[in-house]
Amino acid sequence: MVVNGKRGRRSPGWDSGSALAFIDEVIRDVMRMTGLDRLHPRFWLASVFATALVMGLAVQHQEIGRLQQRLDHQSELLRLQSGVAAEAVTHLELVRKYGIPYRYLEILAEEVEAHRLDLEFMVALMRVESHYNPNAQSDKAAYGLMQVQFPTALEIDPTLQSFWQLFDPERNIRLGTAYFRNLLDRYEGDYRMAALAYNRGPTRLDSQILAELGLSDSYYRKIRQAGVVN
Repeated sequence: MVVNGKRGRRSPGWDSGSALAFIDEVIRDVMRMTGLDRLHPRFWLASVFATALVMGLAVQHQEIGRLQQRLDHQSELLRLQSGVAAEAVTHLELVRKYGIPYRYLEILAEEVEAHRLDLEFMVALMRVESHYNPNAQSDKAAYGLMQVQFPTALEIDPTLQSFWQLFDPERNIRLGTAYFRNLLDRYEGDYRMAALAYNRGPTRLDSQILAELGLSDSYYRKIRQAGVVN
């Protein structure tokens, strides 16, 4: 292509003929600059095909990477959804079996997870202690859903001002589960001993153990048999 007596490029127009001519000239310029025009036609044609193949593979690799990211994201979403569904089924089964109001179960489930406790056992313990009555009060000055005594609550949360705060369901569940976790640690993960200490107090229980008195399991059995549906 000659422009003003010199060889040069012509700006491509929008018609297909001029566009193809422009592309053809660009290819030839590249061949001249790289020395491909001096090769046998079969060699440079093979080189062009090889280059196109490599570029195509690179594009495919990028696309495969994007697809893999999408699959990984969808897989993670499915895993999370499966976990939520399984948890919902477990909670509904506990509501059916123990008759616990769902709003209390949600709070208890969060605290149980934080303290690494058995959820069903703690649901049963709450049923035995208060039958899910947030206003329950015993003759031993224990209050609320988990029947927590104020001195015990103060050991866990020194900011408490009054035993009346123990009638708040969320606070009561938080204090009761934290206290049970302390007892479970004290008795090396033994749920039976932790439950007996929750009922009698750890000081009294330890005295009975030292005196080699027989330990009644009636309270522990109540927890194990607390389900409305067995």
